[in-house]
Formats: sequence, structure tokens, C-alpha cells
Amino acid sequence: MKQLLTMPFIFHSQTNIYLLELGQDGVLSSTRFNLADENIKRTEVLVNCARFCAAVNNSEQLYILTANQQNELLSFLLADDEIEQLPFFTNAAPSAFTLAFDSTGLGYYCAESKDGLTFALLNETMQWQTYDIPGGQQSAPLAMAIDQAAYLHLLLFDRAEKMLYYQSLEPKTYRPTKPFYLATNYTLITRPAFLFDSFQNLHLAWQEDDLLHYQARLAGGWPSGGWQHKVTLPLQFSVQLMSFIEAYPQPQLWLMDEDKLVHYYNPLEETEISCSSSAEILIPARFAPTTSQQIRLIKQSEETSLLVNVVKTLQEDKQVQTSRKEEEESPLFLHARRLMAEKKRLEYELSKKEASLAQLRHMLELAQENLRRNSISVNEKLYEINQRSKE
Repeated sequence: MKQLLTMPFIFHSQTNIYLLELGQDGVLSSTRFNLADENIKRTEVLVNCARFCAAVNNSEQLYILTANQQNELLSFLLADDEIEQLPFFTNAAPSAFTLAFDSTGLGYYCAESKDGLTFALLNETMQWQTYDIPGGQQSAPLAMAIDQAAYLHLLLFDRAEKMLYYQSLEPKTYRPTKPFYLATNYTLITRPAFLFDSFQNLHLAWQEDDLLHYQARLAGGWPSGGWQHKVTLPLQFSVQLMSFIEAYPQPQLWLMDEDKLVHYYNPLEETEISCSSSAEILIPARFAPTTSQQIRLIKQSEETSLLVNVVKTLQEDKQVQTSRKEEEESPLFLHARRLMAEKKRLEYELSKKEASLAQLRHMLELAQENLRRNSISVNEKLYEINQRSKE
């Protein structure tokens, strides 16, 4: 978990690219790259930083939570090159904590505590409201996301009970729902992968010994929504890091092994799709504004700095998005998209009809079973009446 809280953090706004880096000397710094004039400005956030997390509010400001070498929790607000230290409701830094903002500008904080979880909400007046969430003896939040209905989705690990589980919090009241257990007697070595995609689907992946497990929770109700069957794949290597790449219709999963090679998987297939070259240097980094702190890989060149490679990666992403937008504006693409939407609608209608047929079949089987039992009962009574008549 500390591995995640020391990775670089990258945010791409409309006018700037921000790179938060924690150096080996313990200095947490922010480097801002202006997209208009390509000017670079470096700002020092904290000198003796041990780990940090960050999130972006709806004003494109970076809210940063840091734990220093004395295990004190400090909060900062970064706007352009101005850094401001903000008050926080606690000074003690927990071993595991996470931070996120929703689209309305509300901030969410979740951390490990002695009696379960500590949860806090940052309201419109920049004041923290705290809630005690009952849970396991030593529950640590591994990831957090907020959906469109303001439900909070948490991936948790109970250190005492050695359980990996999922739990959600209801909007406004923040009451926890019934936990969904993913793994028992679980040893947390590698942080599980967590993705809450743009279709409001939840994807989870974790490793146990030489097995890779994947399970999804699809949005919507029965029969198509809810938790899907777990998929288990064999592994021939030890996983050091893993994360998802959002793609339609199925996200991809990448795993980094002990030799820094990256293996790419489609979780629903039994074999890996591809593997990186040993000559490639890939640096993992957290990217905003994803609330689940999705990890991406940056191709690092020996001759250039991390910032230069980050800018290059984001510019390539922009070119892909521009070409995709041009494709979307073409008549053929629009026609294909309409056909895909119609196909999805027909599949949904077919699934509803299949569910209705399954219900009718089940009702018919119950009726036939009741008819059989009634027939046996009637025959037994007729037999008794015939016997009495003979007597």
C-alpha cells in the first residue's frame, strides 16, 4: 500500500500538466508544464515527506494529503504555483489512507482506524465532517470511487481477519452496506487492481499464490447486473504491480513481474495477450482525475526526464482522442455506432425475454410438481375409500 502512496501523481488540466514527485531525499515537489508557452515551474510542497495522495476538485485545484517522517498528516491546496497549507481534523497519519473528489466538488477521505474505518466529507465550506464506519478490527482502504448516484465504493483489506472484501457506503448517511467477501485467509503482498469504469461497472483483480482472480460487478439489476462469476487464471510469475486499462467492451489488465516485464491480459481469456520488451523502461504513475487512482505506465527514455515523457504520453493521448473524434463525426462511424447501440438494445431485450422464459419454465415445473403430489394424494384417498367400501 505504501508503494502506491510514493508513486508520481499526474494531472492534465486544460492549460497545464502537473507532476507531483516524491524524491529519494524526501522532498515532495510539484512541476507545472504550461501547454501554451511550454514554461516549466517547480514548487516545493513538503521537505520531509514519506508518502502522499492527491485528488482534483471541480476548480482544477490539487488537494494533497501528506504523511511526513514524523508520521504527521498534513494537507495542502495547490492552485497554479501557489501552495497553501490547510487545517485537517487529525494530525496522526494512518498507515493506509485515500482521497477523492466527486463531480460536484465534495471531497472524500477514508483511512484505517482501530475500530473500523475513519471516513470524512469535505463540504462546500472546506470543512471536514467525520463519520465512524464500523468494520473489521484492522480494515485498510485499498481503493475508493464515487458513482453517479453518490454511492461510495470501497475495496478493503482486514489485516486481523486476513480478508479482502468490497463494501459500499450509502449517500448522505454513509451507512455501510453488507460486505462482499472476495478472498479469505488472504495475504496482501501486491495491491489488487481496482477500476470503476465510465459505464458504472466495477472491476477487481487480485493474486493468490500462483493464481490470478478477476471479478466484476456490472451496473443494473437482475438478471444482467450484479456480481458476475469469478474468473481464475494460472500465473507463471510473481506479480509486483497490477492495474486496469479501461477499454470497451472489456477492460484490459496489466501485471508487472519481478523482472519489470509487463504482461497484458483480457481477464475473460485464459492466456496473456502480449508482453513488453526487456528493453522498455516503464514507470508506474497515478493519474487524475480518476477517483480510483488508476495506475498507468509511462515509457521512460534514459536521455529525458520523467516530465518530458509524461508530456509526450499525454500529447499522444490527445492525438488519439482527436482522431477518434474525427472518426465519430464521419457518417460511417455514426451508422456503425447506431448499429452497435441497436445490437446492445436487442441483446438486453433478449436477456429479459430469456429471464421471463426461465421464470415461466420454473413456474411450470413447480405446477407440474404440485400436480404430481396432488395426484398421489388423491389416489391414496381413493384407495382408502375403496378399502372401506369393501369392508
